[in-house]
Amino acid sequence: MKTKMFAYLALLIACGFSLIVLADNHEEEDMNKLVFPKAYTAGSVANGGKISGVVKFDGEVPEKKKLVINKDQAVCDAVPKFDESLVVGDGNVLKNTIVYLMDITKGKDFDKDAKLELDQKDCRFDPHVQIVPVGAVLTVLNSDKATHNVHIFGTKKNNTSVNKQQPKTRKKMRLSREGVAKAPEGPVEVKCDIHGWMKAWIAYVPHPYFAVTNEKGEFTLENVPPGTYKLGYWHEVCGTNNKEPVAVKVEAGGELKQDFTLKIKESK
Repeated sequence: MKTKMFAYLALLIACGFSLIVLADNHEEEDMNKLVFPKAYTAGSVANGGKISGVVKFDGEVPEKKKLVINKDQAVCDAVPKFDESLVVGDGNVLKNTIVYLMDITKGKDFDKDAKLELDQKDCRFDPHVQIVPVGAVLTVLNSDKATHNVHIFGTKKNNTSVNKQQPKTRKKMRLSREGVAKAPEGPVEVKCDIHGWMKAWIAYVPHPYFAVTNEKGEFTLENVPPGTYKLGYWHEVCGTNNKEPVAVKVEAGGELKQDFTLKIKESK
């Protein structure tokens, strides 16, 4: 009887520990994600304003990590490649940061003429961080004389899980069946299973008020309806401010400047 009781208690403790671990993992996962409104209505915007700024890095900039090329060296090692998880330019400006409005529910529509392409060139993904509208079709290019494998680690439920080989002879691959998001998600990781150093991120978004900082750390959100919003950011190694967003007020026809200074997030 005692043996059964001890076994039962051990099982309860183990289950309780598992629940705690799962809860912590879920919280950590949420901290690494973007925040989307429950609904968004696209339409015309009268006398919209602009939000712009520069994202900078705070801290000692790590030395660039040169990537080890151990596959298809003739193609992939022709151009030196470095880890792109933290790209800091002159003046500590930070590239590849997503800046966006968390809680906007009404505003402009997406640019229907925008090209949605993810290129594989010199055995790296370009762009490293990409915004894709929900329901839009992404085209994956292969500019290399090498076979790649596009692996997007989205969810099957949202139709964003993709794992497709792209031979060197197939220069364009439209993800018209898999990869067309049904709902907002991300950012989700993208890898090439053949060339393990290749990595990128895709965010599937419900509205166009998202921007990715350029090589000068700059971002711009244009034609924003007048109002007060929560301004958020996401960066691969610097994390997010989705629990403590910045409140911004956009005036009709006005321009608001909002800069960010980010540090490498502490690992738990």
